Amino acid sequence: MKRRFRSLAAAAALAALTIPAAASAAPRATTSTPRPLTLDPSVHLPKTVLPHLPKASSVTSGNWSGYAALPAGHVRFRYIQAAFNVPSLNCASSPPGTSGYAYAGHWAGLDGYSSSTVEQDGIAAFCAGTTSTPQYYAWYEMYPLNPVVYSGISPGDAILASVYYNGSTWSLGLTDQTSGASFDVTEPCPAGSACLNNSAEVITEDPGGSVPDINLADFGQENYTGVRVTSRNGTKGSLNGTSLWSQAEITMTDPAKTPLATRSAAYGGQAFSVLWNRAS
Repeated sequence: MKRRFRSLAAAAALAALTIPAAASAAPRATTSTPRPLTLDPSVHLPKTVLPHLPKASSVTSGNWSGYAALPAGHVRFRYIQAAFNVPSLNCASSPPGTSGYAYAGHWAGLDGYSSSTVEQDGIAAFCAGTTSTPQYYAWYEMYPLNPVVYSGISPGDAILASVYYNGSTWSLGLTDQTSGASFDVTEPCPAGSACLNNSAEVITEDPGGSVPDINLADFGQENYTGVRVTSRNGTKGSLNGTSLWSQAEITMTDPAKTPLATRSAAYGGQAFSVLWNRAS
């Protein structure tokens, strides 16, 4: 079989977060003996399932939680970056879905919000049962192609992820700032697809779709910092709205609209947290 990638009180606690709490994802010092990120074709993470979200300031999704920058008119994006840590999964509180797995993914990317492609990179981890040992990976994905997977990351590692469009291809880069290991690849738009660069987002995801197939693994809390967005004309900013783009906040819910993962306010458009609420 292929491997697959709290309540009102918890929501209130999330709302009370301060910038220092979100800033705890600041990179740690690089070690003197880097662990290489190893391309691992034996691992098959679940493909992204695009949420096809409406253009609005606040939306719910079955598999995304975080923020997106949405264009005004015909504006397009060329760059997104975010810093975050590899969260330690708690498999004991991560009952598997019908697939046999519970997953959590964290990434930065272009497209995907309401388009049929996404260019993204980040990290993913999964539990294959409440007594299992969590597995951790780095990856990039030029959807609708399959994710390309790397091993060699560990819980607590500080990650910097970015995607850059140079006018014809996409550069997808991820650096483990704790070990010094990285990947940096350049890819074209997948054949038969139209990569529009019409959104930029920083997302915590239930990869491969949503519950009940793949439950959301207990990642605790993910803190994103240093979020940067650049439009095609070179205008630089954050997730906060400008004359060229607006901000959309996204909350992951189950089919009954009960939160699975809730996001904090976006401090200065550059830092926010996502809190795990429940697996399914």
